[in-house]
Amino acid sequence: MTGFAQSRPGDTFAGFLTGESGRDQRNIDILLDTIAEVSTTIDLDELLMSVVDKTLEFTRAERGILMLFDGRDAEDEPVLRVRVASDSLRRELPGDTVYSRSVPQKVAREGEALCLIDAASATEAALGQSIVDLRLLTVMCVPLKVKDKTIGVLYVDSKASSREFTDSDLMLFKALSFQLAIAIENARLVNEALEAERLQQSLLLARDIQKSLLPPGELTLPGFDIYGLSRSCDETGGDYFDYIRVRDGHVGLVVGDVSGHGISAALYMATARALTRAFASTEPDLARVFHALNNSLERDMGTGRFMTMFYGDLDVAERTVRYVRAGHNEPLLFHGDTGEFEELRAPGMALGFVRDYDFELAGPVTIKPGDSLILYTDGIPEARDASGEQYGMERFQEILAAWRSRPAREIVDRVVREVADYTGSEVFEDDLTLIVAKATGDGPASPDHF
Repeated sequence: MTGFAQSRPGDTFAGFLTGESGRDQRNIDILLDTIAEVSTTIDLDELLMSVVDKTLEFTRAERGILMLFDGRDAEDEPVLRVRVASDSLRRELPGDTVYSRSVPQKVAREGEALCLIDAASATEAALGQSIVDLRLLTVMCVPLKVKDKTIGVLYVDSKASSREFTDSDLMLFKALSFQLAIAIENARLVNEALEAERLQQSLLLARDIQKSLLPPGELTLPGFDIYGLSRSCDETGGDYFDYIRVRDGHVGLVVGDVSGHGISAALYMATARALTRAFASTEPDLARVFHALNNSLERDMGTGRFMTMFYGDLDVAERTVRYVRAGHNEPLLFHGDTGEFEELRAPGMALGFVRDYDFELAGPVTIKPGDSLILYTDGIPEARDASGEQYGMERFQEILAAWRSRPAREIVDRVVREVADYTGSEVFEDDLTLIVAKATGDGPASPDHF
């Protein structure tokens, strides 16, 4: 006989309990034990294996396969991915195991349970050639549903003539699948929450590591008041600044900006920082430093990634700066005697684009007492308000001019505060970095105090 038993309105676990007695008591006990076990398991992989083991135990089928929904194909058919496949001896089935794919597809597509009795005698068109070839006598498959959402299917089959699935078996199987689906979904949600928490902890650790790579904001130099700050829009970012004490009263003032945000940008930033420090400590020619840095990043950065950078070599005693600009925003030199801003322009391509690019050393530029050198990233002028309008260079320069008499730290803090007020958020859309270096005193700084 060939039979199809599908779920019908009104089929319930209670109906099963009242409709059978005696020989089904064993199955009821297994069912209740399974529900109790899976309800307390939050490890998804462990839960899925337990589900198949328990299913084989109470159905006494030869094989059990649990498949989870994995999207839809080009024809809008459900795609099922096998997560657990084992036999009645709890041995894992090989990956090339043949089983009926038409039955799970039908159950996943229609959301209704299916029981086939004397399945191998059914027509190939209705059942699929695999059932005929495998000479399967009994096949049962139920959807795993949470509310109206099918998250997978549970499939069992057998060649044994002594084990024919009945309507009662199907009803028990459906009752079990209802509880299993909830347990699987809960375990999945718990695992996602735990993974999100682990990811958040990893990001916080990465943020702390990145912060440790940045220098203290204040740099103490004779004749200068210098303060820097970097704020990431995410836990980690691609902006950075640095103070590099290189030789004989020279200090490198550096700002950089890696394209993109997040962990990958932070890793490139850390790499660029280490390379810049290493090259600058061994090569006095700043243009050659950038040549080597660019070639290293061009080799290591992925396609479409790049980094802009400005490096100002500050001669503390002479109060002059020579610099190389690699595609970065032009720093501002505020002249205290005239109240005007000068952009420090110099040609230079962003790092990581073209190998063997020749960078140019510009300067020297004198920073007189009362002048300020301002290095920044585009997170300041390109910050946007709710309407999408940018903060812009004009507002930026107005704050710098209005606060020119204040200490460098207060100027930096004020700019950050103004940008936050303008955007209406303490969380910026882009990383933000700023260094203010003010020249103080009346005469050149003595190298003896450096």
